[in-house]
Amino acid sequence: MSMDMAPNRKLDRKDVNRFLRQKGLVALADKSNAAHLQCFALTPDVVFDIGVDSGTPFLYQAFPEAHFVLIDPRAESEKTLSTPDAPAKASFHQLALGAEAGEMTLNIPYSDKGEQGAMASLRQRQGYLADKIEWVETRQVAVDRLDSIAAAYPGRVGLKVDTEGFEDEVLAGAPETLARCDFVILEMSLTQRFDTTTPPSQIIARLAAAGLEFRDVLRMTGDGRGGPAPRLMDILFTRWAADAPAPLNHA
Repeated sequence: MSMDMAPNRKLDRKDVNRFLRQKGLVALADKSNAAHLQCFALTPDVVFDIGVDSGTPFLYQAFPEAHFVLIDPRAESEKTLSTPDAPAKASFHQLALGAEAGEMTLNIPYSDKGEQGAMASLRQRQGYLADKIEWVETRQVAVDRLDSIAAAYPGRVGLKVDTEGFEDEVLAGAPETLARCDFVILEMSLTQRFDTTTPPSQIIARLAAAGLEFRDVLRMTGDGRGGPAPRLMDILFTRWAADAPAPLNHA
């Protein structure tokens, strides 16, 4: 029986999976929730939420005892601290992060639905979603290195980076912070979403060099047009076990 023929029938997991396979599809869980993150037994003292927009509630819920440092170049994001989902202990820095301190142009797109703050980027957007942008507001924003900010926050670190194509530059300015990171959650582009898009292997290699390994895909987003190719992933990196085998010497 097809699922379309039984609208009042309680869905069975096996039936759902069978139906999806017939369509060439597979169901993927959205793991962006506090309970899933807590399964990794992470205990950061401070968590940096870089690229705040309207906040990351599941992250705040996962680590209620941690101090959260919210960093975003848009002043509007500071309102996150006054929402019901705000972390109990938090501070806000209005600036962008990059490999070097300075000043850059932030591009804030507007669609027919208004300002799209979640899509604000230091890059120029391209591709399918760029065609939906009606105009772009530009702002000159201060840029600093994460290491400069993080020096004021001691302890073990958690890191979330969602900076719309600028993630690798954020990491490049944070070698000292990465050395005390227990986890990184990072939005990784899998298509050429911007005029300059860092290859996934470069980001993975940078984090591996800091001792952080690819552990899980928390969320995957399609191409925006119903196609099968993924556009981006939110990936969790954590420390590997201390007794893991040493890498083979291929020299």
